[in-house]
Amino acid sequence: MARWFRSEHMEYISLIVNEDAAHDCLADLGKLSAIQFTDLNPDLTPFQRRYVSYVRRCDELERKLRFFGSECDNFGLNLETAGDIDSFIESNSSIVGARSGVAGKAASGTQLLESLEVELEGYESQLKELNAYSEKLTREYNEKVELQEVLEKARRFFMTDAPRLAVSELSSGRVSCRLIPARAYEVVV
Repeated sequence: MARWFRSEHMEYISLIVNEDAAHDCLADLGKLSAIQFTDLNPDLTPFQRRYVSYVRRCDELERKLRFFGSECDNFGLNLETAGDIDSFIESNSSIVGARSGVAGKAASGTQLLESLEVELEGYESQLKELNAYSEKLTREYNEKVELQEVLEKARRFFMTDAPRLAVSELSSGRVSCRLIPARAYEVVV
């Protein structure tokens, strides 16, 4: 009973792991929830560390996902979760492992990150291209509607007001041609 009030027996150990296996080892240790890390280089800034490129890549992936989310919000699409994170990582790592030609072997974290980058980059470029086409088509549609309105107003003018104006000008004795400049066409009366 006294053990409940004391912390578990802990040991300070140092792990030396190959960089290729580090992702898998840390993922497995993290799932145990029984480990704590100590920073051996506390004087280094985050930009001086070796993993800064991975953090930037993850930030870029997060930016792309936020972009997709904002586009879904713009179109009023409801997003549903496909499951928890572990099932997502397991399913994607097996897909990436199959693509790399190693059957039955799960992909490493680096391979998973690279495959997500490639896939999201493709989706982002497609979505940006579709947005550009949508803006272009909307602009052209608005120009055509504006032209249609101008033509409709001109038709109404020539059907109703133009004959009345022509009759009033003829009755007053003035002959003019306002559609053609005076220099190009002279009227001899």
